[in-house]
Amino acid sequence: MVQRARRLPADKRRRQIIESARGVFASQSYAKVGTADLAKAAGISEPGLYRHFTGKKDLFLATIRATGPRLLKIWEEISCDYEDPIESLWAIGVYYYDHLESHSANMKLQFRALSEADDPDIREALRDNFEAFVDFVADTLDEGKARGVVRSEVDSRLIAWQFLGIGMTMDLMHMLEFKDEVDRTRADLWGRIYLETVRKRDGARPSYVNTGASPMRTPEGVGGM
Repeated sequence: MVQRARRLPADKRRRQIIESARGVFASQSYAKVGTADLAKAAGISEPGLYRHFTGKKDLFLATIRATGPRLLKIWEEISCDYEDPIESLWAIGVYYYDHLESHSANMKLQFRALSEADDPDIREALRDNFEAFVDFVADTLDEGKARGVVRSEVDSRLIAWQFLGIGMTMDLMHMLEFKDEVDRTRADLWGRIYLETVRKRDGARPSYVNTGASPMRTPEGVGGM
């Protein structure tokens, strides 16, 4: 018997269904997921699920679309702590590495969705997410140009895609359990190499580039969720 969830306002129930669906969609292929699985995970009946979503695809799209803003909010909160735009990107990269395990459901969801990208609606939802990520990084790099810390000839959007590519590669290495190849020391070096490709040579360099110290302002050097 499905244990029924307590009654919630419609908007909160919708968010709760999306949150529970994230784990379901991340755990198995889209084709294998049924509305009964999604309703059970949310603690509601299938008719209850249909009161909020037209079906599995509608919920899948809503889950994908909810993932991007969630990650962007974290990036924005981190970047607020740094004056230097390059340092803020560094801190975002450190945070991402330190939380590979805790955001594994989001990562798996993105990979699952990519396998369904032949569907134009799913492709559009993914494009919107990735475009927002690229816009954020490119805008940060453009701010660095304005402040004289990023080389003016740098193609901000191309480098932004490279930034995302590094993150997705770390996700892939984590998912395939290449733990010995993606330890924190190597991730740290990877980040330095990336940053040095964009930093203006005559610009002041942050202390972490010279000393090896992580800029994450946390007691143990690991950001919390």
